[in-house]
Amino acid sequence: MDYGKAIKFTFEDKNWIGIILIGGALGLFSLTFFWTIIIPILVGALFYGYMMQLIRDVRQNPDAGLPDWTDWGKKLGDGLKLLIVQFIWAIPIFILLTPMLFLGILLGAYPDSETLAILFSITSMMTIFLTLIYGIFLIFLLPAITINLAVKERFAAGLELGVIFKITKTHFVDILIILILIYGISYIATWIGILIFFIGMVFTSFWALLVQGHLFGQLAHLALPVDDETSTAIDLPAETKPAPITG
Repeated sequence: MDYGKAIKFTFEDKNWIGIILIGGALGLFSLTFFWTIIIPILVGALFYGYMMQLIRDVRQNPDAGLPDWTDWGKKLGDGLKLLIVQFIWAIPIFILLTPMLFLGILLGAYPDSETLAILFSITSMMTIFLTLIYGIFLIFLLPAITINLAVKERFAAGLELGVIFKITKTHFVDILIILILIYGISYIATWIGILIFFIGMVFTSFWALLVQGHLFGQLAHLALPVDDETSTAIDLPAETKPAPITG
């Protein structure tokens, strides 16, 4: 893993200014129309789709540059698949929250019930603990989920438990470093963006996404090698020469 490469590769591309400007403009458009809900979702899907193309490019060639802003329909479709997969993986969190919400509603209806108050307190503590554990678990799985979906381009690839768990287990240290870098860079990029009259945040946040995409692409290069695509070819037996006719 070349972590430094992921940070600087954006600025080595001759078209980086234009690509960043398009990404930032899309982010600004999303913020302007945040109240529509659908526009931020679609822009987020476009960003994810762009990142997934970057993952595929870096997997094929670690020295790959930035993808062009072309084939928006493909990028939108890829991004929507990732958003839906992430939602499916997050369903256990909603299930864990259900008992606490139900007891909260009952407690609101019967505020003088000590039994309900005790049950609500116990359930809340258990819910917070279990949600935190699952949240951390999911954060570590997300790199493997993303690269498996990006590489195979099948919706079901985002739910292949065996492959996802194997990638996470085998490359746990790499994923840990990647996550630390992603959150650290995102934090720094956000503050730099805020200092640039707040509007700069949409541009620096998009750059942070590019760093994440490159890191995920390097992980895909290690975990899902390109050579593996040809390893399943069936070896046909060598053609045998006909036996000479005798007699």
